[in-house]
Amino acid sequence: MFKHLLKPPLILLLITWLTSCGIEAFAQTGVTITGRVTDAKTNEGLAGVNIHVKGRVIGTTSDNRGTYSLTTTTEIPFTLVFSYVGFQTQEFSISSNRSDLNVVMSEVSALGQEVVVTASRVEENILRAPISIEKMDILAIRETPAANFYEGLQNLKSVDMITSSMGFRIINTRGFNSTTNPRFVQFIDGMDNQSPGLNIPIGNMVGLSDLDAHSVEIVPGAASALYGPNAFNGVLSMTSKSPFEFQGLSAMGRIGVNHINSPNADASPMYEGMIRYAKAFRNRFAFKVNFSYSKALDWHASSTENVDPFTRATLGNDRSNPAYNGLNLYGDEAVTGLPIGPGGASVRVARTPYEEKYLVDYNTFNIKGDAALHYRITEGLEAIYQYRGGKGTAVYQGANRYGIKDFILQQHKVELRGANYFLRSYATLEDAGNSYDSRFLALNLNRTWKPDQQWFTEYAGAYLGGVPGVTPSNHDAARAFADRNRLLPGTPEFEKEKNRIAGEPDFRTGAQFIDATRMYHTEGQYDFSKWTNKIADVQVGGSYRLFDLNSEGTIFSDTTGNDITIYEYGAYVQAIKNLMSDRLKITTSLRFDKNENFEGRLTPRASAVFTLAENHHLRASFQTGFRNPTTQDQFIFLNVGQAILVGGVPSNSQGLNLYGNNSNAVSLSSVQAFAAQVGADVAGGTNSSRAVIQRAGLLRPANVNYVKPEQIKAFEIGYKGLTLNKSLLFDLNYYYSSYNNFILNYAVIQPRNSQVVRNETNTGNEAVAFDVATNNFQPYQLYSNATQKVAAQGASLGLTYSLPRGYTLSGNTNWNKLNLGENHDPDQVPGFNTPEWKFNVTLANRNFYKNAGFSVAYRWSDSYIWQSSFIPGINNAEIPAYGTLDAQVSYKVPSLKSIFKLGGSNITNNYYRTVYGGPYVGGVYYLSITFDELLK
Repeated sequence: MFKHLLKPPLILLLITWLTSCGIEAFAQTGVTITGRVTDAKTNEGLAGVNIHVKGRVIGTTSDNRGTYSLTTTTEIPFTLVFSYVGFQTQEFSISSNRSDLNVVMSEVSALGQEVVVTASRVEENILRAPISIEKMDILAIRETPAANFYEGLQNLKSVDMITSSMGFRIINTRGFNSTTNPRFVQFIDGMDNQSPGLNIPIGNMVGLSDLDAHSVEIVPGAASALYGPNAFNGVLSMTSKSPFEFQGLSAMGRIGVNHINSPNADASPMYEGMIRYAKAFRNRFAFKVNFSYSKALDWHASSTENVDPFTRATLGNDRSNPAYNGLNLYGDEAVTGLPIGPGGASVRVARTPYEEKYLVDYNTFNIKGDAALHYRITEGLEAIYQYRGGKGTAVYQGANRYGIKDFILQQHKVELRGANYFLRSYATLEDAGNSYDSRFLALNLNRTWKPDQQWFTEYAGAYLGGVPGVTPSNHDAARAFADRNRLLPGTPEFEKEKNRIAGEPDFRTGAQFIDATRMYHTEGQYDFSKWTNKIADVQVGGSYRLFDLNSEGTIFSDTTGNDITIYEYGAYVQAIKNLMSDRLKITTSLRFDKNENFEGRLTPRASAVFTLAENHHLRASFQTGFRNPTTQDQFIFLNVGQAILVGGVPSNSQGLNLYGNNSNAVSLSSVQAFAAQVGADVAGGTNSSRAVIQRAGLLRPANVNYVKPEQIKAFEIGYKGLTLNKSLLFDLNYYYSSYNNFILNYAVIQPRNSQVVRNETNTGNEAVAFDVATNNFQPYQLYSNATQKVAAQGASLGLTYSLPRGYTLSGNTNWNKLNLGENHDPDQVPGFNTPEWKFNVTLANRNFYKNAGFSVAYRWSDSYIWQSSFIPGINNAEIPAYGTLDAQVSYKVPSLKSIFKLGGSNITNNYYRTVYGGPYVGGVYYLSITFDELLK
């Protein structure tokens, strides 16, 4: 497996360098420091305080009585750091053995005291971070009112979260949201959490459990200069607990209920359980294991509005429309033109659909676990092996609604880490399991009992009066006749065929998709500041990544004999310089990246932080970035029923004549305009054939270029500061981003029997027009780039106020706006999918009365337009505005080391949706009990 990870000379040099820097044996003698750590308020010992040598990996933690002992061979004098969440960090200079270093720690407001890493890949105070960054620490994770910490991230400033199902909650920042969200990167302990083949953002399906989550940092906006081409809209970095610092047995059980007053299901129970165990031996070797399981009845997607792009505008949701295409009804994508109109005019007719609830399994479950081995080779070098894996069943929404069944994702990582460097290699192994496409399941369920051609022939014959006993000129009667002996949900015959088709990987007859894609990644970074600090603090890093696609032709064009691999590599350098007596901090970086299918790119970044006064900082930054097309952007070849999705590299569409100046295709918007005008002419008395000929000039030839990397230039200014005796934290931010070659989809129509004629007046396309009028065409959705510059801008304001007696009031508001320019091509689908306005307000107190705490969070989102490949040709689908209220109350029982928590998400049970075609989400109410760090 790891043979793919070590190809580039850069990585081999890093291995040699890091190994040579870390070769020193653990000595048996050295400086020993012992003592006790106590709480200033209670005088009791503090357990779990992290004690480490500054600039080294060696450290220990205090035991249940607060006592500790640490032996180190670090050359004296050195600094010993005592840190504990919610308490003031303290540092002590050590110059000899000490047996009496007793430390008294005081609780302190964390406002402005947090240390972050993700903004610059080095530790820095959050107030002086060069760009906007949000953090959720271990206390915020524990006290979030949401059902789990991952769901609670949506209360942070600048964060958007959409729900395609309970198993798939997708995080994004600064616009262009989607259910795949390839512009936003998620890391767990440095490993990219994105599914490499399906491009599914796994979120927390194979992620951290609440028991093992240590901190979460979010960088909104372009971060390509440090994290590579995919970090286009932002970075989410999740870090787990170290087994050296957090030892013992922890367990949590949660029971809940959802579907209260749901129109789709009765109230249903939810179950979740997790366990964690960690143990360290003599501060040299440590291990941890995590396991969690959850089960629930998923939210139902049951919307039935008409999304047929050719009749939606004129007939709306009129169910008498024979071409009616329901949003969450599948099988009606099989549509054709029948000559049953006045004078033999073509009438669009669709097959009878099945509801989603009969096609997917809403009984969602998730099993996930991880294990890690940590070994301190020396006091300056730690080796880590980590395994993370998960399996689950859920519903995922992409180009279609997919039944993700028995999906498995595994990751293996080996890492060398010192105080100022790291080198890691990991592999992501994906297995789609028994997953299938619900739309093709419905299409082939219909076809298995009656082929499309036979069904449409019977429909036409019945409508025209050719069937005795069937009312002529009646669409309902014709449909009922054609539907004779149809497979009905709930019958044994239906279930048998459903299971058979769901397990058949050929989309002509089945619905299963196969994906066993692998991704191998190696990266490293070294901080040279120890040698360069007189000039600047300098960090250098690099990475190499290899994708090995394997869908057996069900998703990509990787048919037999056409194996597809993609490699990319990059390197960066960053310099940080403090000037004007440390009042001005300048950070610059430059990165180069190369993907084998595209030219290499340079991405510079520059930022400045100016300290106006103590705890008041003004920041400004200019960032560039780029995003390579994803594996699907490049090589997808997937028939989703309503259209065939075709990736945008030249080799992927050979022989189809879809791309370029001479393609045999016309734009979807011109087809819609043509169809509307022909319909109006026929309704006005014009002969259907004459109307087609007269309006043929409305058809506009498509001109779609092959896909290229997209680029961004982002300007950001902000202010972060503390006032009112450090009790009020301000965070104000504005950004402006411009995009070149923005990657999006083009919808085109290719006639089956005619050739598109290209000239200035679009004349000579009568044959094409008749193909279009009789539905003798194939829709495609092509991956390409916007022809004009796309711009987005936004602002955010965050306030956190520490009130007397431990109360905290916080809130934030966000504004985002897209500008497509005056000459926007209607066939380009940018998919901004982001509310213009939204805000959050939270009131909390972790100890308002004798070990009792609470938090309440209200969240509101403005309405917005949703665009995606799930509904090609529909660019005005609205997500209405909504507001939700989350709340929890908790009670600590110190004698049992436990916390009881009663709460709920969306406790007002206001059903809303965040994705067009996705489910309406109601309230979740839960009760949990957590036992933490037993058996230490």
